[in-house]
Amino acid sequence: VWTTTAGSLGTIAGNFSGTVATVAATGDGVEFTETTDVLENASLANCTLASATGIITTTDFGADDTEATTFTFTIRATDDQAQTADRIFTLTSSYSIEGGGQFN
Repeated sequence: VWTTTAGSLGTIAGNFSGTVATVAATGDGVEFTETTDVLENASLANCTLASATGIITTTDFGADDTEATTFTFTIRATDDQAQTADRIFTLTSSYSIEGGGQFN
């Protein structure tokens, strides 16, 4: 049973490095895998999903993107009894304006 709500896992700064989000489900020996090729694709979201913990990390979120992008992907939770449950999530990259000014 999923304990992380489907939908947005948040907005992350483009080119961010570190922990992006964590997904969770209950059950015996739950492992997580991506069923799409978006989250872990080096030219898209450019993240790594830890199968045992559900922790999503990156060394360069959004890879070569320079504009805000929403990445939609599916993660499957599988327990020791081989029962599966899929859930669709999104992560959005954000980029600030370089050389931006300030309004007073």
